[in-house]
Amino acid sequence: MKKIINLTLVALSAFALAACDSMDAPSPLDTRAGNSMGDMNGDMPGDSQGFGSDGLQNRDIDALGQFNPENIRPEDIVCTVYFGFDRYAVESGERAKIKQAVDFFAANPDFKIILVGHTDWWGTEEYNMLLSDKRCKSVSDYMVGVGGDASNIESIARGEIGAVVDAPKNSPEAKHDRRVDVVKFAK
Repeated sequence: MKKIINLTLVALSAFALAACDSMDAPSPLDTRAGNSMGDMNGDMPGDSQGFGSDGLQNRDIDALGQFNPENIRPEDIVCTVYFGFDRYAVESGERAKIKQAVDFFAANPDFKIILVGHTDWWGTEEYNMLLSDKRCKSVSDYMVGVGGDASNIESIARGEIGAVVDAPKNSPEAKHDRRVDVVKFAK
């Protein structure tokens, strides 16, 4: 009996030591969508409205028609809005781009606005999907706030799909992955 208790204590000690890590920031595996998503920015009023039980923004997927986010032509990207690590609020330096995009779509009413949200690889797939969705919602809300037509905007959350894996948080590659592409799509 004493041997079983000692072996159990050794096994528990090994698990406890294996769980210790010297990382400064949370590992991508430490994050969960439910534990901090709402605390990420704290400056999105009513950001829980319009979200389904899975946490993703409710939208009419059929309205996207044949749009394929895997094959976006560079000339169809009207602008790209970048975000900080683990952030979804539109930064002040990015707002002029969005206003110019709204002006472009006002002058070109034959195009639908498709927002394609991305994240870097840090975080779980679920967390990153929710984060990219919130980034799209932020851009959409800002577009509507400066005169954009909400009925002309659709969003696609891509999460970490296409992100550079193992890129350090402050690398140019990871910074490039934290974005929303504002894409024109013929109606």
